[in-house]
Amino acid sequence: MEKFDLVVIGAGPSGYAAAMRALDFKKKVLLVEKNRVGGAGVTNGALSSKTWWELSRETASFRKNLKRFNLQVPSINYKEIQEEVQRAVEERKSMLDEHMDMLRNMNGKTLLSFKEGSAKLISQHEIEITRGHVKEKVYAEYIILATGSRPRYLPELPIDEKIVLTSEGIEKLSDFPESMVIVGAGVIGCEYATIFSGFGKTKVHLIDKGDRILPFEDDDVVKVIERNMENNGVLIHRNSRLVRMEIKHGRVEYELEYTDSSKEVFNVEKALVSVGRVPNLEDLWDDKVG
Repeated sequence: MEKFDLVVIGAGPSGYAAAMRALDFKKKVLLVEKNRVGGAGVTNGALSSKTWWELSRETASFRKNLKRFNLQVPSINYKEIQEEVQRAVEERKSMLDEHMDMLRNMNGKTLLSFKEGSAKLISQHEIEITRGHVKEKVYAEYIILATGSRPRYLPELPIDEKIVLTSEGIEKLSDFPESMVIVGAGVIGCEYATIFSGFGKTKVHLIDKGDRILPFEDDDVVKVIERNMENNGVLIHRNSRLVRMEIKHGRVEYELEYTDSSKEVFNVEKALVSVGRVPNLEDLWDDKVG
């Protein structure tokens, strides 16, 4: 059984950084990843959403300047923007791969190892790694779990990642929807409300069960963000509760109930469910590990 000072399960931003820090102390490290190095932070998370946000910000500024001089706003091509985001993602993935190759081959030393597969703790110091039908065991003096998270699903909502989406499916759209409702006025929900409204192609509705978005942020910051979003046409449903959401004729119909008990029904092309994330902990250890 091969032995390591440290085994890191998950090669996303946290796991990768932990492995690099252990190498600084000349520790023998194994990095295990079942999908792609970089994790959601690179492939369909922070990097891609921040690239979308930056392109949206530039587009909104450009549109505003054109309108000041009564100039026609040119058509925005969704595919071209999508390709620009993908180029940024691929560039970062390539940099990570090159960095790992360099570390593995540095001075002929083998302090860093990488294995692709699913890892499972079978004791406090043993990990079983499965790739296809092949299983192997390794020993680790220390183990770091950095398996990341995924969008939280609400069972009462018809999430299909085509019409009703989470942040994992939103970037697979083929074009800007003409309208979209976002369930959840937290960080991710407000980020995508800003992105899609900034391009000026989508009427965005944002459901907020409280009287203000971003409940954990300072009031003065929230007021600026709310003003900017509403200036871009975002409709914020304050003090509202989602009573019902259904897919009808390829569109989304949703019903809201307000604090005064009144109700209202809306119809939009797409929905984004953004109600937090849950950790990826399934099948990560045997019950006997504790």
